[in-house]
Amino acid sequence: MKAFVGIFATAFLACTSNAWAIREQSAFLTLSTDTQVNSTTYQTILTRTITLNAAAAVVAVADGRYFPVDAPAGQVAVSIDGSIGSTSIAVTDWGSSSHPVQHSFNAVANASLAAGTHTIALVASSSASRPGRFKVGSGSGLAVFVQPLSQINAQYLAGQSSNINLTTYSPPTVDVTEGSSSRPSTVILTHNISNPGSGATSIVSLISGRSFNSCNSGINNGRGDALWGIFSNGTCQSTGNASWSVDDIDGGAELQGAMYAHSIYPLGIGETKTISFRASELAFGSDQPSPHENGVCYEVGSAKLLSAVGGLVMGSASGGTNSFCSTYTWKCVASTTGWPGCPAGGTDVAIGSTTVTIPAGHDGIVYFSAKTRIQADNTDSFATATLQIKADGVAVGTIGDQQLAAGVGQSSRTLTSSYVSAPGPNSSTLSVGSHTVSVSVNVSGTLLHHVSVPQDVVLTYFD
Repeated sequence: MKAFVGIFATAFLACTSNAWAIREQSAFLTLSTDTQVNSTTYQTILTRTITLNAAAAVVAVADGRYFPVDAPAGQVAVSIDGSIGSTSIAVTDWGSSSHPVQHSFNAVANASLAAGTHTIALVASSSASRPGRFKVGSGSGLAVFVQPLSQINAQYLAGQSSNINLTTYSPPTVDVTEGSSSRPSTVILTHNISNPGSGATSIVSLISGRSFNSCNSGINNGRGDALWGIFSNGTCQSTGNASWSVDDIDGGAELQGAMYAHSIYPLGIGETKTISFRASELAFGSDQPSPHENGVCYEVGSAKLLSAVGGLVMGSASGGTNSFCSTYTWKCVASTTGWPGCPAGGTDVAIGSTTVTIPAGHDGIVYFSAKTRIQADNTDSFATATLQIKADGVAVGTIGDQQLAAGVGQSSRTLTSSYVSAPGPNSSTLSVGSHTVSVSVNVSGTLLHHVSVPQDVVLTYFD
């Protein structure tokens, strides 16, 4: 378990009473019932109207779960004043899957808004070329964070990347193993971030978007495991700094899926770091049981990189020891057969926890992001994994679900949940003092062997 905290007295004193009042426009909305999406144009699922008496920055994040009725594909985004031009878009292609199951989704948007009234919404639609119905599940939500104390930096990929077709195993010249600094990757988005204050601080980053099969690499028709990460100064991430996102781009899973990850990096006095959103592939090198080249060839689309720096309350929690450039740091979280070292299936299992301290004079409004991956055994026939944030032992935030099926349908996917501790009926501000914030996962179903999560960063937060 690990936490970084950056406190800037200068930033704190700069917050006028008006700035604090604007922050109280922040809100956390949740969906009480499953809501069906019937339209090929964006349909509003949740909406928040704010009235600003001065210009303000806004970060809005939608998280939750969606599943098909008869739609081949579904997509979710965040609209700000009717525009989705600043949002990542989560897409899952159930029609390409032999196991069309429920998925977790994430969409990230931000904007600089003028004084006046503005509308922020979680919106969803099916594809115009492949219409059908799907549902956004209860427990999904929208976090609207107004006027963060942190400085916000963001880049957006409106279209799509070129083909990502990398080589991670081709002996004798290429053999990417755990901890290898030679892991190949393609830069999708990047920005340089400088320390805005007079003391050491942290950079919290979010990435979000979609990946889809785009070419035949000559190996398994270009299908395989897409891998996303967040690097600092071009250096591969460690489990104590960032989570990886994985989606198996395969007909047994889906040929297009939503992906998302987060990170935290320290930033010293006078320091500048380059934060990059990078796309790669899972490597099955000589340190793995069956070494082979991952044949995945894919593109990234509708993607966002958002970073926050220099806030008063920033930090993280990780699930284990720090491992450089490692993707297979698995820890069992569920078994129904008494697998050694595994908790019983259907129970809440804490996978990361930290202490969040709210300083005197702070309004207690903080944004929290939870992320992890879920991996089952090939013989686990059907299971549902649920991710949840807890504050002082009470479940808060959105519900992130991922269903798993036998065979390729149990392959690694990413789960997500978020929360903003805003005033309102579905949330509350954090009082001055210390709070325990944790992330738990609950896996239920037919678990013939065991289900695991990696020991990556599972929680990040900023104000």
